[in-house]
Amino acid sequence: MDGAFGKRLALRRLSDGKGRFALLAADQRPPLYQLVSAARPGISREALGEEVARLKALVVEVLGPLATGVLLDPLHGGLALDRLPRQAGLLLTLEDHRFRETPEGFRLSRPIPRWGVGSAARVGADGVKLLIWYRPDAPEEVRRHQLDLVRRVGQACNRWGQAFILEVLPYPLPGEDKPPALWEEMLRDFADPGLGVDLYKLPYVPGMPSRFSQVLPAPWVLLSGGRDARSFLLALEEALASGARGFLAGRAFWLEALSAYPDWASVREGLEASRSVMKQAVELLAALSPEEVA
Repeated sequence: MDGAFGKRLALRRLSDGKGRFALLAADQRPPLYQLVSAARPGISREALGEEVARLKALVVEVLGPLATGVLLDPLHGGLALDRLPRQAGLLLTLEDHRFRETPEGFRLSRPIPRWGVGSAARVGADGVKLLIWYRPDAPEEVRRHQLDLVRRVGQACNRWGQAFILEVLPYPLPGEDKPPALWEEMLRDFADPGLGVDLYKLPYVPGMPSRFSQVLPAPWVLLSGGRDARSFLLALEEALASGARGFLAGRAFWLEALSAYPDWASVREGLEASRSVMKQAVELLAALSPEEVA
């Protein structure tokens, strides 16, 4: 059975089987480290990891039943695996949240140490997600490093029959308030079918959703990017009307609820209330025409 067949099966498990993706992201690390550390100053590194794992498990327990798939990280996601609904596919993240930087501030992504596509496949994942920080105006060696990493992951996913979800984000250099608007150039660099991407995870960029759908060789889904619930739903509605096939989002659904930590009862209560937001997002997907996952 070849890798291409395995990838098709994986995409069906991560979707509703008809090309619509309601994916819950719970792989975030720095925002949760900061949340726990602020609430419990002086917490040990070991205890910090345990608390982050408990938060992720609660998110998956409460919101996971609404998702077609869940994205976790291998560092703190183990406890959440026990809460993963039977019908939900499993995505595991590849990138280390600690990237390298050149003296000028250009970012070089890297995988989590001692972790890779094969590792994810061996623990039963349906696919992997890789975040690439990218600026098309970076030096050639920086751009080549980022694109080569994507290509290697794509090749490994082909071998292991894993779905490959690629997240591409720009970033500001030191002294910049925000990254430059260079999305056309970014699309040019990542629209190569030879990279092996099965699904793109992209932010809401005014005026760009239709271009994403026109240029990219595979479907794309919307990330929440720290938006609040209301603004995320508005962005999702526009993205779906412009060709997006769903969402891969987390903070728009759970960040407000988790801000009640360390009051665990209030965290759970907030997550239960936020189910209505995720239900609205899922209902928006229902209006999309079915598509067979290629």
